[in-house]
Amino acid sequence: MNALTKENKQELIDKTESKDSKPQVRVYSPNVDVYETEDAILFRVEMPGVDETSVEITIEKDQLQLEGKFQISEEGRGQVRLAEYKEGNYFRRFTIGKAINSEKAVAKMKNGILELSLPKMEPKKTKIEIQRT
Repeated sequence: MNALTKENKQELIDKTESKDSKPQVRVYSPNVDVYETEDAILFRVEMPGVDETSVEITIEKDQLQLEGKFQISEEGRGQVRLAEYKEGNYFRRFTIGKAINSEKAVAKMKNGILELSLPKMEPKKTKIEIQRT
């Protein structure tokens, strides 16, 4: 079997390294603790290195989605000798089986830990009158 010619090698490189391709971004699954109290569902999410401005929390129907971007600034750090931290995004999605009052949700970020409180909706009380015949 003959080795690839120079032209075949370049064609293979062009097919695998498209100029339009974007660099792959790592997606991390953060560790999460979930607690349920009588009044709320509480989440404690590890997102080390994430700035609170890059955290996105969305609730749509019964889906809670947590996202955070982790970016490393090399500015002012000198020449890299060893780099084990990789930039990436944190992502987790949960199905919430309870009715949530998302307007009263509270989120706080401190030291790479996101704490999220989702208050439960109070059950609607409806009194049904019995019709008299």
